[in-house]
Amino acid sequence: MRNAAIALVFMLLGLTLLWPYIRSAFLRAIVPIGRGTSGVLDERVSGDAVFCSGQTVLTAPAPGSIRFTVKHGDSVRVGDPIAEIGDKDALASVSENLASAQAQLRMYEAQTADVFQDLSGIIQECYQRAVAAFYNLQTAFASGDTSNYLEKYHGFDHEVDELSQHRAKLMVLEDERSKLVSQVEMMQQIASSSSVKILAPVSGIFCADITALDSRLTEANLAAMDASELSVLAREIKDATEYRVEDGQEIAYGDLIGRIVSGENVKFCLTVKTEQRPDIRSGSKVLLEIGSNAPVYCTISSIIDGKPPGYSVISGEIDYLAPDRYVRASHASLITRREQGVIVPVKSLIDKNGQIGVLLVQKTYAVFHPVEVRMIRGDQAAVQGISETSEIVLNGMRFFEGRRVR
Repeated sequence: MRNAAIALVFMLLGLTLLWPYIRSAFLRAIVPIGRGTSGVLDERVSGDAVFCSGQTVLTAPAPGSIRFTVKHGDSVRVGDPIAEIGDKDALASVSENLASAQAQLRMYEAQTADVFQDLSGIIQECYQRAVAAFYNLQTAFASGDTSNYLEKYHGFDHEVDELSQHRAKLMVLEDERSKLVSQVEMMQQIASSSSVKILAPVSGIFCADITALDSRLTEANLAAMDASELSVLAREIKDATEYRVEDGQEIAYGDLIGRIVSGENVKFCLTVKTEQRPDIRSGSKVLLEIGSNAPVYCTISSIIDGKPPGYSVISGEIDYLAPDRYVRASHASLITRREQGVIVPVKSLIDKNGQIGVLLVQKTYAVFHPVEVRMIRGDQAAVQGISETSEIVLNGMRFFEGRRVR
């Protein structure tokens, strides 16, 4: 009995001396403590995207032996010579193409003449009404009569919007005519030369690498495809073999010989599952992440559901994409919202009397601290109200509030 009593005394003495270490080890095992990290969370939807309009495919206007005057990766401007075909017999084919281009221009001008005249008259009337509305607006403002100032302002704004809409329609007509005129001028230059020259139709970077699918990457062709066809095309493009036309190679009329990547007004079609489609509409400005590159701003042009059922096609436009970042197809993510803050685990958040917060560790005790939750994505949350140096209980349980946690 005496030996047992002595052993018990020593054991109690040992527990008393070791208790702080035992308690710390126990708390570390059951109460995880850590810090959040400063970062960004975003809402996104991902899928396969196909791109067009950012590049112009060059085709041979005549058969013969080709010689390039620029190298792969060279910067070119509109009208710069890209290559020439030395077969003089090909000029007959060029003459036919010139006649066809001139016929297309005449037909287009005849078809749009009435519309052009009507739009020109409407624009002139809209301009006169906008000037009158602006004068009335300034007169009301100068006189101090604000009783109907808002009505006059809306009237002026309406006239300006109507003027812009009609001008946009007129510019569409003129842009198409400009393309046809440029085509005629280019063919005329070719026809007047001793050899068939291929001139740059746009400014950009000349790329000698082409694929057999480049000719299919047009806005009209992509618009006619549904989600399944676009997905198949994206896979085919990724697997397509690139090739180059070499100097001295014999080519046929219509053969692809290269492309010029401008990166201007790039169009894209993104296929996603309809259940994951974000709540956006035409005209929305969002971010598009192409592959692993930094996101770029884009404008949504259309959203079509049920092509086929269960899938949606989101189309949009990027004002400018650097030529070295331009791709024909890629896995892409549409980012509709981004929030910055301190990133913490969702399970560290607790609700106290309708207020969301975390258990902030002050010295050795856990104290409730309210935070503003900016976004929750998966098991992470972006919050504001604490710093990245703040220590918190990573598994927030109300039981720990006010208690010693270390």
